[in-house]
Amino acid sequence: MDSYSPQPELYRRKRTLCEKDRVSATFCMATWILGKSPWLHASRVRLHLDFLPPKVWSQARNRLNASLAISTQSPSSIEVEHMPLPRQAPDVSVFEEMTAEYTLAVSQNSSVFTPQTSSGTLVNLIRTADYAAAESLRKEMVDMKIPIQPHAIYERAARAVLQTKGLKNRGEAFSAWLSLVPTAKEQWSSFKDIRQQLFRGSNYLNISLIMRFGLIMASKGYITGDAQSQVLNTLARYASPPTTERYILQLEAVVDSFSKSGQVKVTPEQWASIYSLVIRNQVLAGREEHALQLARVAATRKRQVTDFTFRFLLEHSPDEAFTASVHELRQQISSNPYSIPDVWYKRTCSRTDTLALTSHLRYLRRAIISTNPPTSYFLSNFMNAYHATGRTRAMLALRKKAFQHSHKAKSLWVMAEMLYHRSRNEPQLVLVVFAYHFHMIGVPRRTILKTMRLISKRRAPLSQRTSLPKHLLNCQYDISEKLWPTPYHTALVWEALVWSTPESDHERMYKYLLSVADSSTSQKPISSPDSKFAPSLLQLPKRAVDAAHFSPFVKLHAKRGRPEQAAGVLRDMMKFGLSPGVVQWSIVARGFAEYGDPAVAVSIIDRLEEDNGSQDRAGVSGDHVDRTPSILDIGLYTNVLRGFVLARSLEHAQHIERRIRQRFEYIDGELRATDDALHLLRNLERQMAS
Repeated sequence: MDSYSPQPELYRRKRTLCEKDRVSATFCMATWILGKSPWLHASRVRLHLDFLPPKVWSQARNRLNASLAISTQSPSSIEVEHMPLPRQAPDVSVFEEMTAEYTLAVSQNSSVFTPQTSSGTLVNLIRTADYAAAESLRKEMVDMKIPIQPHAIYERAARAVLQTKGLKNRGEAFSAWLSLVPTAKEQWSSFKDIRQQLFRGSNYLNISLIMRFGLIMASKGYITGDAQSQVLNTLARYASPPTTERYILQLEAVVDSFSKSGQVKVTPEQWASIYSLVIRNQVLAGREEHALQLARVAATRKRQVTDFTFRFLLEHSPDEAFTASVHELRQQISSNPYSIPDVWYKRTCSRTDTLALTSHLRYLRRAIISTNPPTSYFLSNFMNAYHATGRTRAMLALRKKAFQHSHKAKSLWVMAEMLYHRSRNEPQLVLVVFAYHFHMIGVPRRTILKTMRLISKRRAPLSQRTSLPKHLLNCQYDISEKLWPTPYHTALVWEALVWSTPESDHERMYKYLLSVADSSTSQKPISSPDSKFAPSLLQLPKRAVDAAHFSPFVKLHAKRGRPEQAAGVLRDMMKFGLSPGVVQWSIVARGFAEYGDPAVAVSIIDRLEEDNGSQDRAGVSGDHVDRTPSILDIGLYTNVLRGFVLARSLEHAQHIERRIRQRFEYIDGELRATDDALHLLRNLERQMAS
């Protein structure tokens, strides 16, 4: 028995050593895991050791606690410390050889333990489109002052902010995400998606967001280029002049701070291009005085302006004092004050009325992209004639060529499309075409969107909704940004709204038109009391409203038997400095002839005969821009004659007929409209005689 006594003691020592090694291994593993900081993200997630089964982890935890409770002065620990190391190498024959199976297992498991940084987690959240969690993590990283590495994927988050409806603090969130993109030197970007959302995907221009976008781009090194030019063009045309000037000063401050870091340097030629671009757009918006003021600011800040811009200012000079100021500034800051002046040509429409349809098509292929384009009325008439043949291929080819050429060619084509639908008595499609291609500036945006929603609900299939044009159902020729509407486009929109909305909305729409006209005349931002969506920084260009905008309301009241209200619309026009043309007076005169006092209708004709200058202003309406003054005059008499005939006022009708034949020496058969009115008069005479 004594010979076997050392064995139990040796067994106990080996068992204690094995347990100590196993606990120590577990403790070292846990210590290594807890010591790696990348596991502790800023989101304060809990640590889960998922690589151990629950039972094994429970045993390891218990043994870890037991090892911590072992006294360092125990006999076993003292004996282990004094135990000599083995003198011979271990026998490796007991282990299996390292095969490909072991190597594959090691390579697969190594990726599981790869730690991830907080910036990597943020990128993955955006990649999976979990923008809410990404916003929460970004804010927490900012609060904990954890740096975020720039990445191009943050453009997606900035675009998502623009697309999210009803988002609070949209501007701050947009700026926060866009400021995380790399600089232009690190990784260049066109910001195509963000620009499309800002300038194309929105139903109104958010001036504040556009300014944020431009300043952040400048801080990233995008001082010049298409994106910054797009921002400057929009602000110069639709923001108030103080807002535009403030943006340029902020742009200079951002560029100066960016230049001090040595990353980029803006040349004087680039600053001259920026100031010149804004000045020219101010002139095109009808703000010549503000354009001259901005040129003075450029001189104060020692910036140059291109000589082309000064020649542009001289071309649109309103008086001699303005011209003298331009010449003075030109000598100070012009980039080339001794250049040869350009020759300014007036565009005239070529007469191609005698050409055949194929000749028209051949002519339009060249003219639509030339410096002498056709008028929108000629293009609209060609659309009517070509669609009558049942073919559409050539029209789509012409549209593609116009849209690939320039913004002016696009605007011309869309104007022709709107006139085409107007001639077919399709006011809803006029609104659809306008909303698809133009910014909703100077028009009741909510009313247009409401009308379009009602249109879409009438028929279920998209291809059958009010017979939408083919190019609106096919994105093959989609536009990257919306166009700037001209007064000719917005006048057609107001006319389409009047005839496609219920009469209960007309009073509200007319009040909004008055506010738009007041904003355009006084050059103050639009203040609509019943619209909380109108941007406060948005300002219309000068002369954005003309007499043609009021014509639909004049015609509406006259046709509904309210000539006094139609005359009231003319009084409102004159308050804004808009002189009614012969067309507006003709509508009012016919209203009095058909529904009101005949003497008033005759007195209107007498006053217009005395006012010879009114014939020159007849072109303010788009209804008769191609007619000569004599035809406009006889058209006025013909309209009043028809009103008297419909009112069965035979004596006044015969009086107007005598004035037509004496003043114009009219012979039957010259004008179809006048012949029709005279034919109605002959029928009335026979009825009254019988």
